[in-house]
Amino acid sequence: MTNHPARHRIQFHEVAIGQRFYDPISEEYFVKQSATMAAMVTGIGDGTVPDEFEADDIVGIDH
Repeated sequence: MTNHPARHRIQFHEVAIGQRFYDPISEEYFVKQSATMAAMVTGIGDGTVPDEFEADDIVGIDH
């Protein structure tokens, strides 16, 4: 049985710059870099390649 952290769903615009969040579409973690960009930090991501997000995209914050 896998133990997943408690995850709170919020919109991308609510994530603080520098905060790590989970993207349910890619199923990977990202760190927010600006109002529209974030970089993947898990999977194939090394935190250097930005990806665009919309302000109302639903993402998850682990508790």
